[in-house]
Amino acid sequence: MITNERQYKITKSEVDRFRTALQEFNEIELIKQGIDPVIVAAQRSSLEQQLHDLRVQISEYETLRSGNVTRLFPSSIREIGQSLIEARVARNLSQRELAERLGMKEQQIQRYEQERYLTANLNRIAEVADALQFDLVAFFESRTDMVLEEIAPNLKRGFDVGKLPIKEMKKRGWLSTIKLPQQLTGPLSDAQLAAAFVSQAVSTYALHRQNIRLGCKQDEYALLAWKARILQRARDLEVRTPAGPLEAAQSLVPSLVRLSPRKTGPIEAIELLRRHGVIVVIEPHLPATHLDGAAMMSDDKPIIALTLRHDRFDNFWFTLLHELGHIFLHRNQGLKDGFFDEEGAPSADELEREADNFAESALIPTEVWAKSFVRFTRDKNQVLEFAKNHGISSAVVAGRLRRERKDYSLFSELVGQGQLLKMMSSAGFLEK
Repeated sequence: MITNERQYKITKSEVDRFRTALQEFNEIELIKQGIDPVIVAAQRSSLEQQLHDLRVQISEYETLRSGNVTRLFPSSIREIGQSLIEARVARNLSQRELAERLGMKEQQIQRYEQERYLTANLNRIAEVADALQFDLVAFFESRTDMVLEEIAPNLKRGFDVGKLPIKEMKKRGWLSTIKLPQQLTGPLSDAQLAAAFVSQAVSTYALHRQNIRLGCKQDEYALLAWKARILQRARDLEVRTPAGPLEAAQSLVPSLVRLSPRKTGPIEAIELLRRHGVIVVIEPHLPATHLDGAAMMSDDKPIIALTLRHDRFDNFWFTLLHELGHIFLHRNQGLKDGFFDEEGAPSADELEREADNFAESALIPTEVWAKSFVRFTRDKNQVLEFAKNHGISSAVVAGRLRRERKDYSLFSELVGQGQLLKMMSSAGFLEK
């Protein structure tokens, strides 16, 4: 957050610097120098995201400074300090001018704001609000379920525990994995256990914040429960997955594609990604969702989740590369909350289109596909020949033809229908 004119001017200078950097960014020249196109795209995306973030900060500061803001709404006691800073900006007061109104040194206001007023007592907070000519209006609301508050403290008011897929969560054994506070007495209901499960796995309440591909029909409570399960399993795997920079993982894309023709290619791909710091989890979707995959972050570690809902090799490779696209391209554009994808849903969202393009070009380079007559064939042998000549799975080629023509009866014998779940279960990647 920008809190003063000096920061405002610096941020505006940074905007100019990033804008110039984008104008001078030459993808073709970088690719000619031997830099992987995937990395080049990620570099441009990073510049664009940083420029976007800086512009948002400037816009927020200018909105406050306009004098039109008369109400601020902290959502908890801990956010009152942030609101006091926003109120000072809204009053067009510097830290020195506020200090003078309060009869204290400027350095004290600076310390308060740096700590978001967490060290200030209630009397001081009231004095600051009064000096800013803002009234602090507060009320306390009764907590009707003290047990739920204790076992699921980060589920905010308005969360309807009864909408969680409790029966399915219990059936899958998820509710038996919870660690409960020792001071609890008496048995808990299944609803309370389900709430605790979600609360312990998802540190930040994120209902309504998941990035769901437009056109998908998802039950948001079922989606949150599934996300909690993914995060839980990812943290169990984390101790066996070394940390590493995403730049190193980006160089793995060609190696992943070369694994696609191999019989055990999907297993080897998961193992390769895990060795380089990308956690891959396979977890069947819940009945109220229609997910094929997801990408998210946990403690700065990238996670790919696959459901294998369609149990086909073409779906596996496209979904895996699509989620990798989110990780490489959109780390600062929603990856923390997660991207949740369904095969066949329209790519109306720009980020989803970028991930689709990433997957397609990684599996079959755009220029290769554009020049090939295999795009128009209905001959299985031509698909097999194209796949062999380019070192990729025939399932990948068949799957792309099926998607582009929207005809899923084509080349059914090439996509490996019904083989993937059995393979992953035998390899121990799919929990029974």
